[in-house]
Parts: sequence; C-alpha cells; structure tokens
Amino acid sequence: MYNFDEIISRRGMGSLKWDTVEEGVIPLWVADMDFPCLPELRQVLTRRAEHPFYGYRSPLESYYEAVRFWYKTRHGLETDRDHILAGPGTVLSLGIIVREFSVEGEGVLILTPVYTPFFEVIRENRRKVVEVSLNRDSGGRFVLDIAEIERELDRAGGGGIRTPLALFCSPHNPGGRVWNREETAAFLEMAKRRKMIVASDEIHCDFVYNREKENGGTSAFVSAASLEDYADRVITVSGANKTFNLGGLHVSHFVIRNSGLRRIIEAALYREAAHQGDVFAELAVETVYRLGAPWLDELCAYLKESIGEAVRFLNAEAPGIRAVEPEGTYLIWADARTLTERTDCRNTAELARRLEKEGKVKITPGSIYGRGGEDCIRINAASPHPLLMEGLERIAEWAALNSHR
Repeated sequence: MYNFDEIISRRGMGSLKWDTVEEGVIPLWVADMDFPCLPELRQVLTRRAEHPFYGYRSPLESYYEAVRFWYKTRHGLETDRDHILAGPGTVLSLGIIVREFSVEGEGVLILTPVYTPFFEVIRENRRKVVEVSLNRDSGGRFVLDIAEIERELDRAGGGGIRTPLALFCSPHNPGGRVWNREETAAFLEMAKRRKMIVASDEIHCDFVYNREKENGGTSAFVSAASLEDYADRVITVSGANKTFNLGGLHVSHFVIRNSGLRRIIEAALYREAAHQGDVFAELAVETVYRLGAPWLDELCAYLKESIGEAVRFLNAEAPGIRAVEPEGTYLIWADARTLTERTDCRNTAELARRLEKEGKVKITPGSIYGRGGEDCIRINAASPHPLLMEGLERIAEWAALNSHR
C-alpha cells in the first residue's frame, strides 16, 4: 500500500541530515528517516495551516486520549489520563529530569555506549557522568551486568559522588538491544535498593523485531512504566518523533504513574515554560497515533527485511566490518576495529571523516557514544532500500580500495 522505495529529495528544506553534507554524499548518520510521513498527517496539518490563526493554544484533551490509545493497542499497556504529561521533546525532557532529581556535582548513571545527548544533559547541567560500559556476548549483543553497575556506583560513592539518578535507554541507542522484562526489572530493582530515580528513554519503542509479543499488545516492547512494583522510581519519556519522523515538531510525552514524581515534573514544565507546545505538534501526534498503525506495520516489515539484507551485505562484502542485526531501532551497530586498522585511521572518527570525504557516505563514529563505542560505527538504515544499499556499497568499495592487508 505504501511505497517506501520512493526516493524524494530533501535538499534545500533545512534538513539536518541532508543539508549539512556535500552534494553527492549519501547520509546514513542522524536518526531521521527518509520516508515521507503518513499521508493522513499531511492532510490534517494542511487543513490546520489553512486556518488563518496561529495564536496561543489550549491543550488538546484528545491528544492525551490518543497517547493512551497507542499504549493500549500497540503495547498492551493501560494508562490513566493523569499518568501522561506532554513534554517539549525527548532531550529537553531528560534535561528537566536531571535538574529535578539531582543537584550540581552529583552523579547520573548511564550505560554506554549510549545516545550522545545523555552526556550533554548531564554535563551541561553541571552533574557528573557515572559511566558503565555494557558487556557484549559472543554474538556482539549488549548485555546488562547488574553486579558491574553496582561496583561502579560504589566506586563513584567512594570518590564522594552521590548518584541519585539513572538514565536508561530501551530500545538501546546505538546498540539496538531491547531489554526484556527480566532485564528491565533487574535494573529497576537495583535502582530501588539504592533509592535512585530511573528516567527511561523509550523513544524507539515502536521499532522492535524478532521477539514474542508482550502484554497482549502488538509489539515485543516492555516499557519500564509497565512494571508497577517500581512506579515510585520510574519516569518514562517517549513520543511519536522516531516512529513517525516528527522530530522537527519538538513534542514528547512522559508516562509517570507515581503522583509525587508527576507533580515534580509538572511543576518543572510550568516553571521552565515548557508546557506550551505549538499549534501543530499535539494535533500531529494525535493523528498518527489514531491513524498510523497500518503505515507503521508496513514500515516495520520493510525495515526488518532491509536491515537484515544490509547486515548480511556488510558482513560479506565490507572487509573489516562486523555488523550486528538490531533487536530494535532502525540503527545498525558495527564493529569497525579491523577496518580502522587496515586503513591506517587513528580511530573511527577519522574513519568516518574519510568515508564521507573519499567514499561519499556519511556514518556516525561510535566514539561519540562513550566507552565501548570507540571501535564501532553506527549506520542509519531508515532510507529507501536502493539508497541504503548504494551507501553500503560505497562503504564496501572504499574499504576494499583502502585496506592494505
């Protein structure tokens, strides 16, 4: 029904992904999809734009009901209206949480490699990063080691750093892990023992593959908000931004079951004037959550097939790269240590620069994601399949041409 193979130029439209690279470069970096949005969304926003008033708006109650509808039908999670707060975007929401549940000089726990803004919202708010490297199993898949996390927290404490807050990420960006119920519960149990608050970034939750369905929903994702025994510890942050490519609208939501935690966040949203979205954002989210399930079902099937072929191609044709098929997200995480060495690059940052300049394809160096990412690269697979494969072929050709052994 939907044509995800169609390639539509995005140049000249203020696209971060496309307008920041030279003509002729294929951008497979920032987590932004190259698929046109849900057709019904364009119709709804066009009708709204044609109305000649863009004044202050009042919150749409229908927006909150649409969020509840999505969680129930997509993830089998029942939420009360009071559990949901509208937010100003995922990263800004994480910044609010950092400021409300820690003070300057305190630590915030993160599991690395992880989404770069986790570091930014901690450091820019004058908190200290307490970083724990995720281990990998024999297949290259990240695993949680609760004992190691606790040892690092103890080391931080011994150095005088109190750590009252953790930033959790599921599905995990950049590694593609979807933490299961047992893993999520183990992490939350650890946080409960240590009286820590957990902010769970679940922005990629609608892209999950190869797992049994949970909670009676249509996906295998387990939200931290679904583990009611830990409701007094958990603040989840999510939204439609990744699912329906609405990042430019800067809208997100919190799901907070505990009334005390919810009051703190609600007060912070008002204090920082972050409770007033624009006239299009909530309407857009309501539209995609009400009407977008068939589009997303087709897209997930398309992405699963495309990602599988991309990983097989990289592992077979790109010398020095070993890619792992993600359980979730549309991001491919690949070990490029051997390629870095064979091409005499100092690190993956230099590898990425050379691939962009010489190979005409832009990927993300894993070093920006913290410890455990230094030897890896991240590739965004959410492009029309022909475009994605052309980019991967450029990587393989460059690797073959420049590898000296």
